[in-house]
Amino acid sequence: MVVDPWLKPLKLFVVVAGVLILLGSGTLAWLLASGAARGRTAAEPVSAGASAPIAATAAASEPILADLPLPAGAAIVDLVAEGDRILLLLRTATGEDYLAVVDAATGRRRALLRIVPERR
Repeated sequence: MVVDPWLKPLKLFVVVAGVLILLGSGTLAWLLASGAARGRTAAEPVSAGASAPIAATAAASEPILADLPLPAGAAIVDLVAEGDRILLLLRTATGEDYLAVVDAATGRRRALLRIVPERR
């Protein structure tokens, strides 16, 4: 009987690939399970303490109504909220970009930064 020289390496490859698939699937299942556990703890209510001043302020007061002055013709391209700040990426009709930093608790603009090319 003639045995193909590629048969042993092929069998070894199939066994190693199977073991890697099982290990990868187990790792993925473990990561998903541990991520779900973290998500449950993050979704629990936050106590009204120093770590959550906005939540405590928002629950105890009226909705914030404030005007936010923007550069003429500017549109909001992107928005990121973090802690007590909101960061807005603005773009004017002429193509100028601005970053506006807004106080989330009051709605007042803290800073307006024009993005310009670096001069060399």
